[in-house]
Amino acid sequence: MNVAHYLEQHAAADPERIAIRFEGSSTTYGELNRAANQLAAGLRNAGIAAGDRVALYLPNLPAFVVAYYAAQKLGAVPVTINAILKTEEVRYLLDDSGAAAIFTVADLACYVPENCTALRLRITVDDAAPPPGWIALRDARDPHADGFASVARAADDVAALLYSSGTTGFPKGVALTQHNIHSNIALPPQAKYSDYRPGDRLAAFLPLFHVYGQNYIMNAAILAGVTVVLFPRFVPELVLRAIGSERITHFFAVPTIYIGLLNMDLSPYDLSSLRYEMSAAATMPEEISRRWAERFGRRVYEGYGLTECSPFACYNDIERHRFGSVGRAVDGFELSILDESEQELPPPANRAKSRSGATA
Repeated sequence: MNVAHYLEQHAAADPERIAIRFEGSSTTYGELNRAANQLAAGLRNAGIAAGDRVALYLPNLPAFVVAYYAAQKLGAVPVTINAILKTEEVRYLLDDSGAAAIFTVADLACYVPENCTALRLRITVDDAAPPPGWIALRDARDPHADGFASVARAADDVAALLYSSGTTGFPKGVALTQHNIHSNIALPPQAKYSDYRPGDRLAAFLPLFHVYGQNYIMNAAILAGVTVVLFPRFVPELVLRAIGSERITHFFAVPTIYIGLLNMDLSPYDLSSLRYEMSAAATMPEEISRRWAERFGRRVYEGYGLTECSPFACYNDIERHRFGSVGRAVDGFELSILDESEQELPPPANRAKSRSGATA
């Protein structure tokens, strides 16, 4: 088992299919797989091995996808770091994870401390000259390694390390296994509920360091063999224009973006290619869901989960949608609601009976 197998399968079956669109340029599945192979071989030549942690301190760039799958092919563990973090936060995550290698852009390299515990390989992915002690991505690759045999991993081997927000202290590392990622992208909601079809194009402006962008969008898209239209961040006018020019079919966002779009004049933009909208990462106000459905004739599907769930556990689903709800548990999940004493609560109808003295 290896998350990179999905990339390899599509690269073998249809190497000219577009995997990534970014700022007008295309990367095919064949090119993406070859770039990941060359980088995986280069990392191995530099002493990075299966189980080592490889930090991705990157904004949304094609190089993020290449580095992520190169690490997977090697059996290493991508550690994804928010690109807005600065020196002491970066130091904490690198030391806590034990990262042996890091990828970033030259402008962010100054925030990577010199004396991290395990860090021994530093790579910049952009065209700027790398700082002293760093090497450029082109020099980290093995240009002769067009093929690379992905390392077989067990289902319970760690496949990715993401960090929680740390609202009650330092960020907590969340280790996702190969099975965690596979089950959450290959089973509902992604593969079934999102209705991917050949030729689909997914808008990916949500950060890839976050589990929503990383698994629900990037990894699920590669599994399905569709195209990721990648944006560095959400700039409304740029994304809206791209929906028309790129013929984007799937739009993934957070509630604040839907609220902002409902308050915009969208008449200048061609949104006719869209057929699916998804919201997660925060509570979607019921009023906004209803307004969107009334305006566009499509409901916004909603998900609930957490990083530890890889991420989705609930989906306000295609089979039975309900406004104001996060839906039901997706396949493979069981949910319980507990009270303050950690006692499981019965369903709402039974709770009402219990309060009136009836037996639940």
